[in-house]
This record gives sequence, structure tokens and C-alpha cells, in this order.
Amino acid sequence: MEALLGSAPSCAICAVVLKGWTESREMVIANSLVEGMFDADDPPPDLYAALPDIAAYWTARRGVKLEVTRKAKSVAIHDGGDQGDRHTVLLRAECQASARSSGDAHDPLLAELRIVMRGDEGVAMDRNTSSLSIWRPSEKTKQAGVSSPYVSDTLLSANPLSQISLNVARRWLKTCLETHGSACSVAYAAAEPMWRRMPTRVLEIVSGSTKIYLREPQEHKLTDPRYVALSHCWGQDGTPFTTTHSTLASRKEGIEIAALPQTFRDSLVLSASLGLQYIWIDSLCIIQDDIGDWEAQSAQMASIYRNAYLVLGAANGSSDTMGFLDPREIQELVRLPWRNYGLALQLLPAEGRRWTDSAGPDPLAREPTNARAWCLQERQLPMRALYYGTRQMFWECERMRASEDGDAAAQEGSHLERLCATGNIAGSVFSRPQRSPYEEKRGANWVDWYAMIENYTSRSITKHTDRLPALSGLAQAVTAATRDVYIAGMWKAGLLEGLLWCRTQLGQILCTTADYVAPSWSWASVIGPVQFPVYGWYMNRAQWKAKMSDFEALAEYVSHLTEQKDLDEFGQLKGGYLTLKAPLVPVASIKPRQIETPLIQNLFGQEPLRSVVGDVVLEIQAGEGALTQDMWIEGGLDRPEEGDVSENGRLSVVFLTRLPYVLEDGWIEHRFGLIVQKLDDGQYRRVGFVDGFILGRVEGETLGIVGYLREPKEGDLDEEERPNNLARDPLGLNKSEITIG
Repeated sequence: MEALLGSAPSCAICAVVLKGWTESREMVIANSLVEGMFDADDPPPDLYAALPDIAAYWTARRGVKLEVTRKAKSVAIHDGGDQGDRHTVLLRAECQASARSSGDAHDPLLAELRIVMRGDEGVAMDRNTSSLSIWRPSEKTKQAGVSSPYVSDTLLSANPLSQISLNVARRWLKTCLETHGSACSVAYAAAEPMWRRMPTRVLEIVSGSTKIYLREPQEHKLTDPRYVALSHCWGQDGTPFTTTHSTLASRKEGIEIAALPQTFRDSLVLSASLGLQYIWIDSLCIIQDDIGDWEAQSAQMASIYRNAYLVLGAANGSSDTMGFLDPREIQELVRLPWRNYGLALQLLPAEGRRWTDSAGPDPLAREPTNARAWCLQERQLPMRALYYGTRQMFWECERMRASEDGDAAAQEGSHLERLCATGNIAGSVFSRPQRSPYEEKRGANWVDWYAMIENYTSRSITKHTDRLPALSGLAQAVTAATRDVYIAGMWKAGLLEGLLWCRTQLGQILCTTADYVAPSWSWASVIGPVQFPVYGWYMNRAQWKAKMSDFEALAEYVSHLTEQKDLDEFGQLKGGYLTLKAPLVPVASIKPRQIETPLIQNLFGQEPLRSVVGDVVLEIQAGEGALTQDMWIEGGLDRPEEGDVSENGRLSVVFLTRLPYVLEDGWIEHRFGLIVQKLDDGQYRRVGFVDGFILGRVEGETLGIVGYLREPKEGDLDEEERPNNLARDPLGLNKSEITIG
């Protein structure tokens, strides 16, 4: 490291290796934080130090290893299970620390440089052409089979419309069509007219013409059902080019290509270069000032994106005026001076930022479309899609994902199939098919849906009333696949888990919208990112602790009603309620939560973790007369002004689930629920959440966690027969039927 630091200013290879190590260090830090390798409140002193300031690396004289290696990736790409091999030659530079301990975050640093060859870029397409020609494969292209769907190690072009880049996209599409069979194709009835497979309106590209034309497939009886669906960001001020009632006729007569915003022109050039003549763009194919048409087309989003021959993702375009085919920044490169071979070394992204397996990192995570709510379902629904990122393009389909720089992985199923995989499964936070101290982590019922909602609520959306419509197509597709009942952004089979949402940061305020969006118990009723803490407990802690009981449901579903505002049964709402049978206890007082974690009373054991977003402690009173129990529990209010416990603003806690935290000689009682306010009509509305252990007074104002001793009673089942035996509900609260609006 010391030698490298001295050489980097004058040596190109040393400089690139140093950059690779710096990016690798970023991943070391990120992984250490995720895996909890140290106390986040007391991190290693050099955690965020620059590499030259971390002595453990630059003093490791024997810790730097250089090697040239060949990596062969064998990827299943055919329905029959045939294999396609891709070989990459790498220069690997690894730096190990001089000494390591479990919590110092001094993991080895790795920089990998791919050996690439400069190829012939050919004649690039003109993104600003005023007329387009549909690309037709030559006989030579038709006869050349598909030996591998992956790019050979050729230097990426800075121009996304170069022949090198376009040929990669064509090869991906050809591979998918010829080797993936029915896996990536929509099944249709043989007698079904071609035009029925298309949206209500599409745009037609006519070879040699300077115009495109808005067509209605049914009216024109179109016989080529292949269409591209564009996924794009309109921009902060909306797209400058739309179809309205006043422009509908002129759109059918022809739209000058030169008059279109750059993103639309870019998508037309790409579609034509792939041999496709029809494209669906929402702002042009939906009549924007016709509420009825918008509602009807919005309800078809699932089929529009699912049935598209190809979805084109303008991932790096922040607005329609900007486009997405600008010259690209090429990953750091060192050209090698050997004769005329045109060889170079190109730095690969750090491990953990590559697209090498279906569960790996998402290279589009930082692109503009990933920040928009509407674009989420457009990413989840397609059977095959081509995305243009800031540095390169990416492919996704039911059998393959690949990147232009050569990373690739086989995968089974689409985003949609993986999203549905944990819908209605046997394993849930309330029960597991088996228990073992070494139990492998498995998904829990609807965990992937609610993880997606966490992502979705962090995205921006222009109209907050679109929070449910922007998810409508995906909800429709998931309903068809799982047969579960969709309830205002949640699922009946995962209702209690879905009701337990809360803010993501301490001090965050979850505001409601001026216009009605959803009932107060739905995450869609508030503005701002939310999380589902029950899943965090289960997936990260409860699941691996074999002696800990599963969550126990304290609430029972009774009924619900959601009133649709329009034709889309998964879209906008104008009202709704949910009736539960659950313990309901009044709140006597609310005060700020104490900073220190309360100590455990009566028991010895490990200090439990507490909610990181709770900021209040609520005094609750259960029972009546001499049987009244004074208890406290931690939680948080969605909005600080909701903490009114006066006679007119009486608050209560609805307990939804309990999770006994089992210790050596007893347990402590962790409960999750909602803070609700009673309204004049007898219904309740959600105003906050509870997430904490049952507390009691130790002395004065000091609160401690109440410990419950293991006291088995005669006639109880053995612990193996009922693992929750020694952690029975210590409160035994009666249930009341309550309706929350």
C-alpha cells in the first residue's frame, strides 16, 4: 500500500488499483454495518478514514497480492438446461490488513481489472435524425446462430448507439427469443386477433417517414402485436408533449419526430434499430385530460407492461427533455502499449456492486427512474426489458440478466414471480413448518411485498392521490398469481404484518394528504417512507433463535370495506374501514421515552434491542378496579400533535401481536400494536404505533422491563409439543371488536 500510494500519481495502473481499493473499502464499511460487526454507537476509530490513514493496510508489507487469472462463468440459458460459458481474464490486486479482529472492519480490499480489446464501433445511429428506418437483420445475421448471449470482453463504447452497443442489445433479444422458449413469452389463444394483444393505442414508426402516427390497433386491425413499452421519468414539471382531446386528431394524422422531446426520440431510434415499429408511451397513448380514459388505461397497466414484446427503460433520464442516450462515462481504463492488439485494463465495480446473481445488488438503484413511484411497477412487471443506465445498458428477462460489460447470471423467473413467491407461503412470522437451532433463513409470508413497499414509499410522486394507482398494475398481477385479497396496499393473509408500519427515522413526521387517499390504517394514507418492523425482528433475530417462540397473533380479522373511486378496483379510494377483534387498552398518559434502555426486572439476561424510531412511552391501564394493571410501553406518534389524551382526544392502544423474548429462567414480553384515537362516530383512526417491552415502575419515574418467571402448570404440554408453553400471555386481556377508518 505504501509503495502504491507513492506510485499512483505517475502510474496509471497504480492509480486505477487505488481507486478500486477505495471502492472496495466502501463495500467493506457497508457490509460491516449491515451485518452488525461492531456497535454502531461505538464504531472503529478509523472506520471512515481515507486509505492512507488506515495503518493496518499500508503497513501490511506482505499483504498485497497481484495475480492474473481467468474466470469462467457457466450459465444456464436454455430451457433444456444447456450451458453457455463466458471467460474473462482479470488482473486481481488484493490488499490484506496486517492484523484483524472481529470488529475492526479491516476486511481485505480487492480491485479487479478486466482485460479488454477495443472493437470496431462501426457507424453509430443518429439520435437526432428526423426520419427512421426499421432495422432488418441480414441473411448473414439470420444464419449465424447464438453461441453465447454475453458480450465478449470488448471495450464498452462511450456511444450507446454505436454498432458494438446495438449488436449487444440485438444479441440479448435474439438469445431470449431463440433459447428461452415459452418462459419469456406471453401465452395467447390461437384464435385471438393480433390487435387484442396490444394496448388501446400505440405509436407506429414508418420507415423513411419524418412522422410517427397514433394508431388504435382494433380500428386498424394491426397484425404485428410486437410493441415496445417505454418506462421513463416525465420530469418535475411533467412531460412537455402529451395527447389531449384537442390534439388527438392531429396525433393520428402524424407527429413530427423532430418536435418530440429527446427521451421520446431516443426511444424511437432504439425501437427502430431493434426492428420494432410500434411503441407505447403513456403520455401520448393515454388522453391526459380525459379522466375516464386515464382510469381505463391505468387499470390495464399490468397487461401493458407484462405483455410488451420489450420494455425499454430510460433509467438514466431525469426528464423527457433530457433523453437517455447521451455519451456515457466509461469505467476507469488503462490502455496497454503492446503492439497493435488494442488491449486495455478496465476497472470492474467493487464486489457487491455487480450484476452476477439474481439476488445481488441492483446497478440501477441510483438511476433517476429508481426514485420515481410510477416506475417501480414498470420494473417489476416486464417479461423482458432493456435498461439504459449512466454507464452501460442492462438486460432482464425470465431466464437471464446481463450487463454490457459482460457480467451475467441465469435466473429463474421475473421480478413479479419472485415477488409472488412469498405470498401465502406456509412460513410466516406466526408459524414455521420446522424448528431447528440451525434453521436456514427462509422467506416469511408476504415479506417481499412489504420490502417492496418500503422501497416504494421512499420514492417521489407528483400527485399523492396516485399512491395506490401507481401500484395498481402490480397489485392486479399479484392478485391473479396468489388469489389473496388486496386491501388498500396490503394483503389479507399478511394483514397484521402489514398494519404494523411505522416511520424509518427518529423524528420523522408522517403527514396525511389534503385529499383522501386511503384509510388511516394503510401505509398509503401518509406521505413519507415507512418500514415494517415485525419483519425486521423475524428475519434478523427471532428466526435464528430456536428457543424463542414465534409471534403470537393477538388480533383477529373480522371484516373490511374499501370504496373505489373509479373503475380500477386496485386504484384510488374514497373510503374504507377495517374491523378487528383485539385487546384495546386506554392510554392514561404519554411522555418522552427515556434515553437509556430500561433494565430487566426480576430476571437476568441479555439486554434486548429496542425500536430505533420510538420516541414516547405510553402509560396504559388494563383491567378494572383492584385488577387494574399499570403498565408502560414504548412507541411513537405519526405526528407529534396527535398525543392528546384529554377527554375529547382519548387515545388507546390496540395490541396486534406479541413476541415473548425467552431468557434462561423466564421471558420478557415484547408487543406490537397501534395507537388509535376514538372518533365521534364510534370508529377509531390510527395515530401511531407501539413497539416495545412491557414496562413497570422500578422506583420513582424510572421504568424497567418486567420479567416473567418460568412457572409451568400441571397439565401443560411439553415444551417440544408447544414451544410457547413457558411464555404464555401474562396479561390475558379481553378482546373488543373495534372498527378503524
